[in-house]
Amino acid sequence: ESIEKQAQMKERELLMETHLKEAQLKYLQAQINPHFLFNSLNTLIAEIEYDPSTAVKFTQHLSEVYRYVLRQQQCQIVSLKEELDFLDSYIFLHQVRLGDCLSLECDLPDNVIDHQLPPLTLQLLAENVVKHNYIDDFNPMTIRVYTEKNGRYLCVSNTLRPKKVSNASGKGLKNLSERYQLLCKQDIQIRKNDHQFTVSIPLIYE
Repeated sequence: ESIEKQAQMKERELLMETHLKEAQLKYLQAQINPHFLFNSLNTLIAEIEYDPSTAVKFTQHLSEVYRYVLRQQQCQIVSLKEELDFLDSYIFLHQVRLGDCLSLECDLPDNVIDHQLPPLTLQLLAENVVKHNYIDDFNPMTIRVYTEKNGRYLCVSNTLRPKKVSNASGKGLKNLSERYQLLCKQDIQIRKNDHQFTVSIPLIYE
């Protein structure tokens, strides 16, 4: 009987631990959802008047972005392919707002496309680039996505051109780091020098 009670207690502890992990993941995930809806709506209004055909594409991509965000609320991990498709739409919205001075460059081997990572990871990293750096016609920005360490890490890298007044709290990267610890007990790596800022994130193999 004592052994049975111990087994039941152990089972309850594991169940509580699972619920706690799910709750923490949902909390951390909710904190890094896109906060750019109002900017996007203002851009859309301007495009409706200036270029209706771009406004139609913009609306389609905006719909894709928010559909993805809502769909992934219940997911702990998603495929890299899903994240890249989402990133294309997300970057398009910024390109309409900022112009041709923002571009995305992906150099990825085919064999990593089905590996996994937490949802909205690429959104967070792209958002950080746009939020914290000068980007205009005189200071174009390319966000580079590539792998290293035999495809085990995905890297998102950009030229460092920090705004003089930046609200860089580091909260987004801290949350991403916590999500990785909860999911797979691995950590993200941040490398920074005078010219370049790179975040390396472990790809999850399942």
